[in-house]
Amino acid sequence: MRRSFVRSYLIILAVGPCFMASARDPFRVGANEQIRLGQQVAAQIRRQFHTLPPTDPRVQVLRRVGRRILSTFPDSETWQYSFDVLDDKEINAFSLPGGPTFFFTGLLNKLKTEDEVAGIMGHELTHVRQQHWAKMYSEIQKRQLFMTAALIFLRVNYTGAQLVDLANNLLDLKYSRNDESAADQGGFENSSNAGYNPQGLADAFAMLDKLPGHEPEFLSDHPSDNKRINHIEDDIKRSGKSYPAQRQLPWATVAP
Repeated sequence: MRRSFVRSYLIILAVGPCFMASARDPFRVGANEQIRLGQQVAAQIRRQFHTLPPTDPRVQVLRRVGRRILSTFPDSETWQYSFDVLDDKEINAFSLPGGPTFFFTGLLNKLKTEDEVAGIMGHELTHVRQQHWAKMYSEIQKRQLFMTAALIFLRVNYTGAQLVDLANNLLDLKYSRNDESAADQGGFENSSNAGYNPQGLADAFAMLDKLPGHEPEFLSDHPSDNKRINHIEDDIKRSGKSYPAQRQLPWATVAP
């Protein structure tokens, strides 16, 4: 999902303490460190924003959906999942390394069905399970090490360094886009495995596609919403399954 807000927190993680890397990749952050860092940032977020209480219907729905999806994961105990709603108009949802997951009221208030929530939830939890943040951090560290050595060796001037930085950013977009596509597939599988209608994820993207401020796909770290919708609906057709009707959210209003 759209992550402009959380990027600043991920930068804090990236430039913060030294990480205990995995044995297979000296740059890859291990699972325990991902959990620890995710918990630290989650605590900062809860202090900065008003977190809705457990009695709020939106929190109850979010946690019910989260538990239902987690019940289908064979590795659910690997991470420390939590599900919270932040009272803010931003239309966003995100998961932190290790499992903390947040939805903004700005997004929840625009969704119509529990299946849309489940599709987005399944998308975000895929980022956690596939350790996309750790992968991104590893790739950035490797490129920065290489680029720094190259700039020193070649004595590149400031303009040249700016071009290298631009190329580096474009590489970041490519990696993020691949991860977003994998998360879309995860959203489809996770929501349908939990008994939800995966059309909900496509409907959520259709709603987001109507919002102002979209960037061109080639400058975005997300595939275009139309491509995402088409891919999900193609997967629904290929599955040959009959999915249950979507469940309307208690606070949603249906247009006449």
